[in-house]
Amino acid sequence: MKYFFFSFLFALSALSSQAKIWRVNNNPGVVADFTNFADAVAAATAGDTIHLEPSVSNYGTNSITLAKRITVIGLGYFLDPSSTAEPANTGLQAATKDGRLDFFRIGAGADGSRFIGINIAGGAYFVGGANISFEKVYFSSGCYFENGTNDAYSFRKCFFNNGVSISMSGTAVVTNFVAENNIFYNGAFTSLAALSGSGNIFRNNTIIGGNAFAMSNTYIANNIFGTTSACVFTNSTIKNNLFQSNQVLPGTATANLVNVDMTTVYQGGTTGSLDSRAALKAGSPAIAGGLTVGAVTTPDCGAFGATDPYKLSGIPNTPSIYSLSVPTSIPSGSTSMSIGFSTRNNN
Repeated sequence: MKYFFFSFLFALSALSSQAKIWRVNNNPGVVADFTNFADAVAAATAGDTIHLEPSVSNYGTNSITLAKRITVIGLGYFLDPSSTAEPANTGLQAATKDGRLDFFRIGAGADGSRFIGINIAGGAYFVGGANISFEKVYFSSGCYFENGTNDAYSFRKCFFNNGVSISMSGTAVVTNFVAENNIFYNGAFTSLAALSGSGNIFRNNTIIGGNAFAMSNTYIANNIFGTTSACVFTNSTIKNNLFQSNQVLPGTATANLVNVDMTTVYQGGTTGSLDSRAALKAGSPAIAGGLTVGAVTTPDCGAFGATDPYKLSGIPNTPSIYSLSVPTSIPSGSTSMSIGFSTRNNN
C-alpha cells in the first residue's frame, strides 16, 4: 500500500502550496482524503488540486456537473506491463494502474479547470465554461459538447481510442476549439461540423485507422489523416496535411499530400504500446513536412512534431518515481526498513 503514496510524493512537491491538494484513492487499506471523485469535488474550493491515484477500478462521480475551477492530475496511462489490450510503455512509472473517472459534466463556473494524466473512462459532456484544458488525457470514452456556450476548450497531447469522438449537438456553441499533438486511434474521430468563430485550431494530430473527420471554420495544419474515408472540412484553412484517402481539397488548400500509403508514414503494426505506433518511420513523408509552428520551422507532421510533442503514456510534467522497491514484510522488532526508488524530472 505504500506504493500509492510514494508514487505521488514527488508530484505533490511540484505543485503550489497555496491551494489545497486532495488525495483520492479507493484501494483497500489505503488512507486518503476521499475514495471517490464526487466527494473530493464537493470539498474542494476554486484553485484546489485533486490527485487521482492508481486504481484497478473507476472513481465514482455521481454524474456531477463541475462548477468550480480545479486541477485534476493522475500518473498517465498505458502503464500495466501485464496488459495485452493496452501494452505498456515500461520504465516510465512505478505505478502499473491509471486513475479513471466515470461520467461527468463540465459547466459554467468551471472556467480555468485542467485535467492532466488521467483516463476519462465514462465520458464527459460539456454544458458551458471557458478555458478548459485536457492535457495528456486518455479518452477511452468520448466527449460531447451537449449545450451552452463553450469557449476555449483545448485538447493537447491526448490519446483517443476505439471509435470515441469529440462531437457536438446542434444546440451547443463552440468557439476557440484547439486540438494539438493528439493521437486518434482505431476509429476515433471528431464530429464538429458547427464550430464557430475564427480561433479554432486542429494541428499536429495523428490519426490511425480513424473514421472520417468533420470540422468547420478551423485552421487545419500538419496533421496525418490515416482515414480511408474523405474528411469534411467547411470554410477551413488546410495546409501541409497528409491524407490516406483521395481527399478532395478546396483551391485554397496548400502543400497537402493525398493518397498517401500510411505504411510508409508511421510505425503502425501490432506490437508496442498503442501510442508508440504513431511514431514516424525513417524516411516518412511526414518528416519535416509541416508548416512552421512558433520557432520550429518545417516541423514533422503528426503528434510527435512541432513545439510541444506528444509524450508517451501521458506522463505529467511533474517528477515521477519510475522504479520502486519496498519490502513485503518487516521483521518483528525492526525500527527501520530500506526502500529503493528512482526518480526523473518530466518537465
